[in-house]
Amino acid sequence: MRKLLMSGLLILLVLLPFSASSTELGLTSYPDGIENFLTGAFPPPGFYFQNYWLFYKADQFLGGPPNPKAFLFVEALRFVYSSKINILGANWGTHLVVPLVYTDLSSKVPGMVIADDQRFGFGNTAFDPIILAWHFGEFHLTSAFEVQFPGSYNRNNPASPSRNYFTFEPILAFGWLPKCGLGINVKMMYDFPTRNNEPLTITGARNHYHSGQAFHFDYCVDYAVHPNLRLGVAGYYYTQTTGDTADGVKIGFHGREFAIGPAIKYDYGRFSFCIINEFEVAAINRPEGVRNWVRIWYAF
Repeated sequence: MRKLLMSGLLILLVLLPFSASSTELGLTSYPDGIENFLTGAFPPPGFYFQNYWLFYKADQFLGGPPNPKAFLFVEALRFVYSSKINILGANWGTHLVVPLVYTDLSSKVPGMVIADDQRFGFGNTAFDPIILAWHFGEFHLTSAFEVQFPGSYNRNNPASPSRNYFTFEPILAFGWLPKCGLGINVKMMYDFPTRNNEPLTITGARNHYHSGQAFHFDYCVDYAVHPNLRLGVAGYYYTQTTGDTADGVKIGFHGREFAIGPAIKYDYGRFSFCIINEFEVAAINRPEGVRNWVRIWYAF
């Protein structure tokens, strides 16, 4: 089973940006690296809309199958509401993220084609019913509890845009956001995936597969070169903390990765524009590629 797991790992991992975190063959459901500027500061009361675009390409996989090729495009719609309701001195808010995912994957091992396919569908939808945001001048603190729901899934197709399980994710984020000078943002998360009772055929599991828990965080260090322009460095760190189990048997499968790259943010009226280029490095049981993010934020 171990050999089969490693052969199929790339196919599942390349879907990680919006499919819910390591995990059934290493797949994650949270889009690591998506949060950067203003991560720790939930917005003032009002309605907000964000549109994310991700372009991801990977052709390296340490410890995985040879000749991996992966391209991923994601468009995610995020709807945010921040209220004036005060709970424990914090403003209450909520958000909903709906991702659409296109994948183009191929991977080969000697004598066998693991994957050569394209798929389009819904990734894991994320809903956060409880967001609490504290503001202390230039320092901001946010706590939340997110639930990630399965999207488009076929157990016989490892290129499915989603996974067939829920993920419960407590979140703690903080940000130091001066109007000028150096800013720091960190968003920390811990994942509790539920059991998949229709596991992917490629895993070799017949009845159920339970992905391991994981700790991960997004970060951004930036500098305000103008009141409307910030330049910085952004990325993420991910590590699986417990092993997977297949049909009740411990596999001990773990993944780890770090990403870093340049980031830019520009504000114009009610709009905010971000471009982030993240290079994945030091991967273990995960692919190494490049993530290009584009994000637009609009305040109603």
